[in-house]
Amino acid sequence: MGLKAGWLALFFFVWIIGAFLGSTFDYQITADAAGMSYTTGTATFTHGSTTVTGAGTAWDNVTMANGNIKANTDNVWCKIQSVTNATTLVLYAAYPGAGGAGMDYTMAAAPGWAGTGTGGYATSPQTTLAYLTNISNVATRSTVFGVVPMPIPNGEYFSTMFKVITWQWSFLPDDSMFYWIFCAPFVMMGVLCMVLLVYGLITGNL
Repeated sequence: MGLKAGWLALFFFVWIIGAFLGSTFDYQITADAAGMSYTTGTATFTHGSTTVTGAGTAWDNVTMANGNIKANTDNVWCKIQSVTNATTLVLYAAYPGAGGAGMDYTMAAAPGWAGTGTGGYATSPQTTLAYLTNISNVATRSTVFGVVPMPIPNGEYFSTMFKVITWQWSFLPDDSMFYWIFCAPFVMMGVLCMVLLVYGLITGNL
């Protein structure tokens, strides 16, 4: 292996290590409900509807949109698109379960968390790596052609994979200058080096 291939391999190695380390934990920088499961009150789920109505709930769009919710009896997790107000939310897809009124429910206010916590590391966090290595997360169930459940690609899974590949670590604040100054160059070099290494192996020009 020549000097050029050595540098390519080094950048590729650093990129892989960064992606791996960045996917082995999930972190909440605040102590609000975004890092906790929420079960207050009851909820009414209607089969085939995207609207869920709560009773005695205090749902909030800031911390709970894009989270997940399930009726404990049906045990089917559904993605939350938005929270209209404290007692009404909208799902991304029609509710596939049997549903019912006044049901006990569980809401994972932030995707990727299992268990409860008060900010920082949760008691039992599900790491990004665990989420990605669970192949069942590649697809999610949705109702197609009436009431027939069909697996469809899980956009959240692929966006999570993209964040890992590009080193968008969960503990970095949005629009962080640290990311663009220190991380982004290594990401671009790592991806470029991977492409060049593969090309070199194919053409025999390493």
